Formats: sequence, C-alpha cells, structure tokens
Amino acid sequence: MATQEKRKATRVPLKLQVDCQFAGNFLFEYATDISQHGIFIQSEKPLAPGSEVTLQFTLPEGQQTIEVAGKVIWVNKKTESSRNPGMGVQFTRINDIDKETITSLVRRLAVL
Repeated sequence: MATQEKRKATRVPLKLQVDCQFAGNFLFEYATDISQHGIFIQSEKPLAPGSEVTLQFTLPEGQQTIEVAGKVIWVNKKTESSRNPGMGVQFTRINDIDKETITSLVRRLAVL
C-alpha cells in the first residue's frame, strides 16, 4: 500500500546551517529541506516530539538572519536502516517579512 503524503505545503531540498535553541541548550545542525510551514533538521540526536525550539538560519543568497519559533512534530531516529535521522519542525511563530522570504524561496526552488 502506498503511503499518502500528509504535507499541505511544498517542500524543497536545500542545505543550510541552523542554530537551534531549546530549554537553555544549543544545537548546531543542518537543514535538508524547507517549506512555508516548517523545516527538516538533520540530527544524530533529534529532540522529542513536542519540544519547543527557536531556530536561526540564513537562506541561500540571503543576508538577513531569519529567526522562528517552532515545535518538533516528528522524528526520524538513528537506526541501522535510517539514512536520514533528524526532526521535522513546524513553524509556530514567524514574522511576516521572514515568512514572505521563505515563501519566495520555496516557490523559486520548486520551479527549478
């Protein structure tokens, strides 16, 4: 049986460094894809679903740092068969300028 796609927004692949702050701790990881509503962060030690995070990153060709609040929605744990451990983070707070910047990037990359 085929797995049905649950996402409502287009995700596009990209690689960028993400600074992730949670409960007074910091992680410095890489994102491997992004959408208007969230981001996948590759991590050997993903946070638990429900974890609240603050993310900072600069998009390719961007000059301003984007800061968003988010929540870990799902996790790929590191296993022998998992080649992509990490966590899916849904944006919960983002300012209008950063949202438009991300939306513009996703639209541009989705066409390529």
